[in-house]
Amino acid sequence: MMNTPGFLAVLKDVTDIAQSVITALGVAVAGAWAYRRYVVQGEGHAHIETAAEIMFIGEQDGQWIAELRAVLTNRGKVEHRVANFGFDLAGLKKGAAVTRSDRWGGQVDFPERLAQGSFLPDGFGFFIIGPGVTATYSHVTSIPADIVFVILHCRFEYADRPGFAHSMELTAKVERSSDMLAPLASGVAPA
Repeated sequence: MMNTPGFLAVLKDVTDIAQSVITALGVAVAGAWAYRRYVVQGEGHAHIETAAEIMFIGEQDGQWIAELRAVLTNRGKVEHRVANFGFDLAGLKKGAAVTRSDRWGGQVDFPERLAQGSFLPDGFGFFIIGPGVTATYSHVTSIPADIVFVILHCRFEYADRPGFAHSMELTAKVERSSDMLAPLASGVAPA
């Protein structure tokens, strides 16, 4: 009875149906897992921590030499491409009036434009930051000795996520100590 052609045809049909059901269930489970991981948990989204830093290196010829830094840490599980990675540095001169500006949402205005540019070298369209990587980008500039306070703005866009951007800033007092070699980060002086 088990060797009859009718039984073998039915058995083949049953195994084909079972294989189709198992394949469909596997696809559904994999789809649910991917949806949960990349949409609900956001693993495909950027998890970038940022910090702006200024290291005052020393005085020379009536200028402070300072290193402007942007520190990016990718806490996510996918790499990201950083584009349009710019900065600007502005200052407030000693003895200047302290004014607030609607342009800055009522915050203190730093009217002296000191430096502006890109952390991306000429010819580079973007940087790649892999998962778990901390990357530091820097630009060395000079600050006139009569500047006592500075504000550093840094900004970038995600090349792989159009319309998404990040910004960071740091306001600092220009240090007058020549042994000041630890960076100022997030507005906190080093210990």
